[in-house]
Formats: sequence, structure tokens, C-alpha cells
Amino acid sequence: MTIAITDDHLALGSTARSFLESHKALAASRDLLEAGSEALPPFWAELVGLGWLGLHLPEEHGGSGYGLAELVVVVDELGRTVAPGPFVPTVVASAVVARCGRDEQRARLLPGLADGSTLGGVGLGGDLRLDGGTVEGEAGMVLGGGLAHLLVLVAGDDVVLVDRAADGVTVDVPANVDPARRSARVTLSGVGVDDGAVLRGARGALVTLARTIVAAEATGGARACTDSAADYAKQREQFGRPIAMFQAVKHHCANMLVAAELATAATWDAARAADGDPDQFDLAAAVAAALAIPAFVDNAQLNIQVHGGIGFTWEHDAHLYLRRAVACAAAVDATRASLDVTDAAQRGVRRVVALDLPPEADAIRDVVRAEAAELAGLDEAAQRRRMIETGYVMPHWPKPWGRAASAVEQLVIDEEFAAAGVTRPQYGITGWVILTLIQHGSDDQIARWVRPTLDGTLVWCQLFSEPDAGSDAAGVKTRATRVEGGWLLNGQKVWTSGAHQAQRGLATVRTNPDAPKHNGITTVVIDMAADGVEVRPLRQITGGADFNEVFFSDVFIPDDDVVGQPDAGWTVARATLGNERVSIGGGAGGGGGMGARLVRLLAAHGDRLPGAAARLGRHLAEEQTLSLLDLRRAERAIAGAEPGPEGNVTKLVLAEHGHETAAIAAALVGPDMAFLDGEGATAGLLTLATRAMSIAGGTSEITRNQIGERILGLPRDPLIR
Repeated sequence: MTIAITDDHLALGSTARSFLESHKALAASRDLLEAGSEALPPFWAELVGLGWLGLHLPEEHGGSGYGLAELVVVVDELGRTVAPGPFVPTVVASAVVARCGRDEQRARLLPGLADGSTLGGVGLGGDLRLDGGTVEGEAGMVLGGGLAHLLVLVAGDDVVLVDRAADGVTVDVPANVDPARRSARVTLSGVGVDDGAVLRGARGALVTLARTIVAAEATGGARACTDSAADYAKQREQFGRPIAMFQAVKHHCANMLVAAELATAATWDAARAADGDPDQFDLAAAVAAALAIPAFVDNAQLNIQVHGGIGFTWEHDAHLYLRRAVACAAAVDATRASLDVTDAAQRGVRRVVALDLPPEADAIRDVVRAEAAELAGLDEAAQRRRMIETGYVMPHWPKPWGRAASAVEQLVIDEEFAAAGVTRPQYGITGWVILTLIQHGSDDQIARWVRPTLDGTLVWCQLFSEPDAGSDAAGVKTRATRVEGGWLLNGQKVWTSGAHQAQRGLATVRTNPDAPKHNGITTVVIDMAADGVEVRPLRQITGGADFNEVFFSDVFIPDDDVVGQPDAGWTVARATLGNERVSIGGGAGGGGGMGARLVRLLAAHGDRLPGAAARLGRHLAEEQTLSLLDLRRAERAIAGAEPGPEGNVTKLVLAEHGHETAAIAAALVGPDMAFLDGEGATAGLLTLATRAMSIAGGTSEITRNQIGERILGLPRDPLIR
């Protein structure tokens, strides 16, 4: 998915993509590989004519009056094609002048930066010293310095705006890793600067803007590498079949998509934060850089790996992406960004994310607010009854059990109920099962089970997994044999959460062993207290017993308890598996939970883990971005767009994130992790418990297969039925 979500942004992105493809931007970058000097791309004048250099600038200074949210949509597409030219450094330069410059500076500099007559170069490092009216020292690597007229450089906490042609300015343009946009080494020796050439205290703003804009380019590049690898894997054959069928290749591509999606969500949020609280913008931009820059570098490397030898050749385009990724990483330090994420967490800065709801939300809000106020005055039992009667108990469910609520209504309900202190019942697996019965059950089944379940009388479990099947939900061997009035059930289920507490279970059983694998399955409801049902809790490595194995010995299932048609139960089972992610949520800010605990551990024991602050910052950036995936999903639903990849991506990232949480905690706690008291209790139990996260509900390996096959369109292994 691209950064763009709204119709306007999607249209802008589509226009940019069409322009760059029709003007062969990627080929133009290749043409500069061995050029003796850098020239503007042949389409530069036309690009400037589209007004994109001034998208984010005020109209009175030659801009379009939009903001970073629009600019990053275009930069994302530039990154996708490794477009040559100084667009990115020029818009970074104009963005900091627009944000931090005085009226005179904006009026003097922005028109030229907007119309392309002034090209910008940006340096975020070096060691420049501003003393009175002169500046001198090494500016370090200056992005876009090869063609720049205006050099925007950091000098202490200030930013200096230096004319390349000024006396004392030395610009050295050696051979570049990325010849399509050449950076330079800049040295200043007693260069005179008046007050009009200094942006006082603007260093932080420049870094934040550069992080956001370069992250957008990196996001586009990371996604292009993913698509390139996946497309090649579908076509390239080895050992008689496409290499995409090999799980190792499929997992490379899935990991690339996950990295690109995290980068996309983080960069999207950084651009959204630009017009809000400065601390929020700084944090969001640091998160974007911490994730997007490494994602681009890693994906560019993996793209070459998937292509194999051909990807390492000069003739292939894969190395153009790696060149651009390396240059982006040199310009924007992802490690420094990660350190800033940790620093923000230590200072108590937490990203607050929220949705911008459309105008129709206001009318909905008035009704919901009144209902929430009424509910708040009732006791818990009366609240539940009233929510069931009004459909608020599960708003996204169809009427009469829910409200058939749109995405906007669901989000308004979430907000107003939270404000009123009203908590809806959390049904978990029971809710997924009951929604399936509403969708596929008979009128009699709905009448018998739905209302008692909503009232809390019945708790359900999901009896799908079997010992030999693992994550293969269709690998059902539990047999149901036809008898008068129903079926006799024999077999075993395993890893069943809550079976020891459930009164009913929804089970898949094999009713036709001669039918194709997915066609001989029937879905039935089992009374967990029936004769022949035996539940044995499975004690886990943590000592708890949340999972169970369940044995069936001649358990009678009446025909009235078959959900759907015999032998057609796979459709019902798939509905249950999908119902986990039906509702829309607005996300929650990152930085809480275990992330906050890790910050406290870092303060106490940071010296035990080399590079701990940067590692934790990257981890916290990922934690924050997990909430953004849900936020983007909600934004997409509001816009009426099709669901994106966030569900599968979140499942995988949560699992891997949990493992890293445990690893960081263990390293910081040190020897005390051997004990289950004090600080060691957190680290020790996490190390034991989080392993389940990449197994339960489908292993991470299966999730990667699903991402590769369902999202990237990679072919299934024909041996897997």
C-alpha cells in the first residue's frame, strides 16, 4: 500500500506515478551511472511546471498551500522510481525556510525554491562553527550538493543558508554511490553570513523535516524493491517450479512487505503530525526515520538476494535502489533517530494518534453521546441488557444483534463510550463464534444460542486445531459418522483456548473422508458437558494452563446442531477465522505497556547492553507503529477503500515484537533474569511466555506464507493442498 489513503491523495499519487513512468525516471537514473557530471533530468522542467516543488509552501510565495501530507505522497512515488534530480533536498530546504524563516527570508527564498530556479542541498552533520558574522568548518555530506545553489547546513543549534558561489565555499563532488543525485563534501572557510542567512534555533526543525521527507522516499523505494522481488520470484524457475514456491524466498518477500508497511505507516503519521505539537512531530519523524531508512536498505539488499546473480549485474536495476538506499542512510542517520525515540520516551513524550472523522460523524455523535450518558447511569447488569437491546454491545454486527454500524459510527461509539466511562463486554473467541452463527446458523440456532451468549450465560471455544494438523485448519481427522437423528463424533482437538471454561464449542469434523480435503468438513456445535467429551488442560512452560486438548468418544451431535450444510463446513470455519478482525478500531498511542517498563530498565541498567538506547528506540518505534497500522486501517475504512494488509502484518509483527521485548528485558536485567522475583520476574516470564506469540493462532512461518500468497500473489506450493 502507498502512503496515500484519501481519494485526493490517491489521485495525486497516481498522477505522480504516471508522470514518472511515462518520462522513464528509472532509465534517467541509469543514464547518470557513468556520466562525468550530474545534469538535471530531462523531465525536470515539466516536473517543476506541475508545481510539486511548492506543494507544501504558502501560495503567496509561489506554493500550492498544502502541507507535508501532500508532499510525501509525491516523494513516495519519486522513491519508487529512484528518480534522479534534486527534488528531495530542494523541498527539505524550502520546508525549513517556510517553517522557521522570518517573513523577509520566506519572501526572498521560497519563490525560487518553488519554481526550481534555486536548487537546495542539505547537510545535517559536520562541524560548522558560527561566530558572529562568519561560519567555517566541515559541513560533512550534503545531500544534493552536486547541483545545489543554496546550501542549508547545520551550525550548532542554528541553520545557515549559504550561497554555493559565496567566497570561502568549497564544494567537492567526488564519485558518488548514487550518481543519480550526487552529494558533496562542503567546506566553509570564513564565509560571511548576515542575519538574513541564519535560521536561529532551527536545527531540530531541519532534522525533523529531513527525516520525514527522506523517509517518504525510502518508503517508496522499499515498496518498489518488494514488488520487484515478488514479481521476479513468480517468474524465475528453478528445479522445475517458480522460486516463489520455496518457503525461504516467500519469507524474504513477506519480510520485505512487512518492513515496507511499517515504514509507510510511520511516515504517513509523521507527515500528519507536522501541523501539530512540535514534540509530537519530532517523535513521529524520528520513528519514521528509525524504521523507513533501514527498511529501504534491507529491502534493497534482499531484492538483489531474491534475484540472485542477475540482481548483482550492472545491467539490472536492482543496484540503483541499493545505491539510493545507501545515500539516504548516509544523509539521515537512523541510529540517531532511534536514540531520539528513546530520549523522547524518557522525557515522557508519547505519540497521541487520532482519526480525523468526516462531517457526518457529528450527527451520529449527538445520538451516541446521549445513549452513552444514559448507559453510564445504569449498573453493570442493566448496562449489558441495554447494550444488547440497542445493538451497542457489538456495533459492527448485523441487526438486530448489532447496529450494522459503519466504520465512522463504530469509531464514534468507541470515542463517546470511552468519554462516558462505559465499557462494552469483551467476548473474545466467543464473539467470533457467535458472529459466525449469526452469519451461517439456522433461525433455531440463533434463537437458542445468541442471546444467552450475549447475556454471559454461555461461553464458547473454537475446536479447530488437531495434533497432526498444526496451522493447517483443514487437516481435520476428527470423524463424525452418520447415525439416526445426527452424528457420532470421535477424535481429538488440541490447543483449544478456554475449553475448560466453555459450555459450548464450535468444531470442524470430517464427515466425508472420500471428498477433497476442504469439501468433506462439517461444522457442528458441541455441548462441552455431553457424555464422551473429555477436556484435559495443557500445562504451559509458564506453569499456567490456558490451552487444552479435547477428546471425543462417541459424542452424539443432533442434526439440529450442525451449522450450515454437511460437508460444506469449511466456509463456516473460514468465516470464524476471519471474524477476529471484522470490527474497526482507532488505534492507541504507542509507548505504554512493556515499552514503558523497558525504558525504566534502561535507566537502571543501560550499561549492561551495548547500544541499548538505540536498540530500544527502534523497538519503541515499532511499538508505536503497530498502533498506526490499525489507525490506517480505520482511515481506509472511512474512505470506503478495500481492506489493506494491516491484519496479517500486525499478527506477524506483534509476535516478533514480543520476542524482542523479552530479549531486551533479559539483557538489561542481567543475571537476575534467572529468578522469578523482582525485576527478574518480568524478564524471566517474558522469555518463557512470548514464545507462544509466534505459534498461537497460526505460526509466524504460516503468516509469512499467507502474506506472500494472499498479498503479494506468490504461488502456493503444489504439494500443500
